[in-house]
Amino acid sequence: MVCGIYQILNTVNGKSYIGQSRNIYRRWKQHTRGLDKPNVLEIGSYPLRYAFLKYELKQVVTTPGLTGLFDFKIIEECTEDKLLERERFWINKIDPEYNCNIWTPARKKKQIDSEPKFWVQYHNYNALGYLPAEYIIDEYLVEEIDYDEALTGIGTNKRSVLNTVGDTVFLIVGIGEKPKQYYLWSKFICEEINIQENENLLSYSAFGSGHLLDSPQLLNSKEFNEFKKYCGNFGFGFMRIKESGEGSIYLDTLKEIGEKHKPVQTKFNFSHYIKNFYTEVTRINPQELSAYHKRGFAQHLAISLHPQDAVLLLWQICTTLVIFEPSNKVLNYEGNTLLVHTLDYYNPESEKDFLISCGLDEETFPINAIQGWVIFEKIFKYDEQSFAADKDLHLLGESLAKYQSDCGYEGYNAWGITVKEPLIFDVPIVNVFAPEDIYSEEFWEPETGVDLEDFLLALERPFKSE
Repeated sequence: MVCGIYQILNTVNGKSYIGQSRNIYRRWKQHTRGLDKPNVLEIGSYPLRYAFLKYELKQVVTTPGLTGLFDFKIIEECTEDKLLERERFWINKIDPEYNCNIWTPARKKKQIDSEPKFWVQYHNYNALGYLPAEYIIDEYLVEEIDYDEALTGIGTNKRSVLNTVGDTVFLIVGIGEKPKQYYLWSKFICEEINIQENENLLSYSAFGSGHLLDSPQLLNSKEFNEFKKYCGNFGFGFMRIKESGEGSIYLDTLKEIGEKHKPVQTKFNFSHYIKNFYTEVTRINPQELSAYHKRGFAQHLAISLHPQDAVLLLWQICTTLVIFEPSNKVLNYEGNTLLVHTLDYYNPESEKDFLISCGLDEETFPINAIQGWVIFEKIFKYDEQSFAADKDLHLLGESLAKYQSDCGYEGYNAWGITVKEPLIFDVPIVNVFAPEDIYSEEFWEPETGVDLEDFLLALERPFKSE
């Protein structure tokens, strides 16, 4: 573990970024994390990541100095207490272009406050509908990840976070009802603040060195209730806890718990970590079944199709789907239930005639509805030979190359999905609208509470009729 100051240099245009970290090699992994994901700018949106994308650094690189286009190097090693001072020195000396929209005391202040400070960030599961970093389960789908990968920092709209570089932040999660359960989730020292502007509203993301607890620790107690009251029942979301005065006694408890439950191992299975947490929540309160229940339905996918294509799939006339550049979640979805959703008509006149020929109409087979499901049997790399062998199953035309060209995916990798065991609902689940950017033959998952309810209803429907 190397503590000090580092530089990321764009060897094409000479622009650079200066940063500090208590663990420089881990910080490099944080900078490059998720560059190969569709939501890369949601994971972190700031000038350096835009540069990574512009110059096509798309692979996840774990070793500094091996990127070619971007040279990552340690320019000075120092002790933790000197980080801010030395970062200021190098920023003033180099004036790095990629540090705009990055807030550090070294860049913004003439004087560095050496007094250690402590902050609490509150994450309200009931309001947000997800746990911190829970998206990792869907985006990465790996057996094991580094504890550091699950500790990405915090997001807030509180401007006070700008004063936290070098300070310790405790992340507390609240979940459930009657009683609500509160857990200490992670602890880290802030090393960088990113500033994002969206429709003239500013939000802030804080990153740094720290650790996810070996397991979330329940805080509910008389002492915690007093601390919660001091924090305004966490209505502020993000606030400072001083080392003296009201609230300081429980700060010592947070420090103790955070240190005691620092993980010994470096890697873990995050999916199991989350599942075990939900199990603990329901163990404490058996009535609190909604959390993991909803999580299970959020794991499922739907595919949207025009009505004629949906009929062909559900009637097993077509048993192979051909798709391009699938996400990791799709690649790992074998054996699961795939909901079949209908979009609007692509060619209204011919598609309506097709429905009638099948004994269906707009009432029995409506648009914007979940019509049933199929089992996602297998996904495999697809080529011209596969396409020719499946020509009676996919109904897509003369050749894979022509289909790719017609779809606008010329040169992209193709994948085949075989499906089986269709189930068609007697009564479709209507008024289910896919996200705005979803087109025919594309996959999507719940994004809102309404989506979750629709998925839950669809996935439970066969059991209700038995």
